[in-house]
Amino acid sequence: MGISLGWKNAVLTALQDIGISVLPVEHEKYDLLRCHDKVVLHLIALDNDYSPEELIELQSSYQLKNITLLQLWEDVWLTKQEQVLGRVLSVLGLNQRLHARKGKIITINQKEADDFLNSNHIQGSARAKYKFALQIDGQIVAVACFSNIRPMKRIAPDYKSVELIRFATLIGYTVTGGFTKLLKHFIKMIGPNDVMSYADRDWSLGNAYELSGFKLVDVIPPAQIWLHKTDLQRCFPHRLPSTAQEVLNEYLPIFNTGNLKYILYLNDDNG
Repeated sequence: MGISLGWKNAVLTALQDIGISVLPVEHEKYDLLRCHDKVVLHLIALDNDYSPEELIELQSSYQLKNITLLQLWEDVWLTKQEQVLGRVLSVLGLNQRLHARKGKIITINQKEADDFLNSNHIQGSARAKYKFALQIDGQIVAVACFSNIRPMKRIAPDYKSVELIRFATLIGYTVTGGFTKLLKHFIKMIGPNDVMSYADRDWSLGNAYELSGFKLVDVIPPAQIWLHKTDLQRCFPHRLPSTAQEVLNEYLPIFNTGNLKYILYLNDDNG
């Protein structure tokens, strides 16, 4: 198909401007950009006839070659360009490195979490019960947000589960040990029996979770998403307006490729 004009050319140019070697991949159906031979970006226009299943198959075919394929939708590029470029740099291993041992953990409020995550996470922020940041030299370089405790009486009367809702580092930086340090701090404070989280299959193969001891327990199927035509905000069906006509007038149906569900099972002493 080849890379078309407009936003797709803008992606190619932006990647080259930050020093990433980019080559279009010839394909009869997909617009693909190969970055440094390690990552392939699939550029998905809002006007397409793809199915979630074929995009998952495309990603899996590259995974067999030890290449990470990321699904970049047009609306995500238009609204989250800096975060997209930061994610590509991170996956390529081109970030500057900081060491978590030099930092300290602080508790932050929802607004502070929102400000950091909206600037540094592709999915933006989300409401959370517990919010922590890692500071180095007075600057927040990583944030982790967790849910409230969820009793799991079907497992045991006093079994406690929590969800890691968001984790992000400052764009352009990899904080070595940052994820582990924040996670251990939370576990020590709350004492859950497990920590659950999801990896967005559009953007992750779950490698970071597996390296931290999480186990893959489920594959969540693709979901339909509705995109507001004016402000390009995504929402799930249960958050749509009440009338079908409003939906048809204001929203465009798109989808994701699902999520990978991970759980970190902890010892009784949570040590």
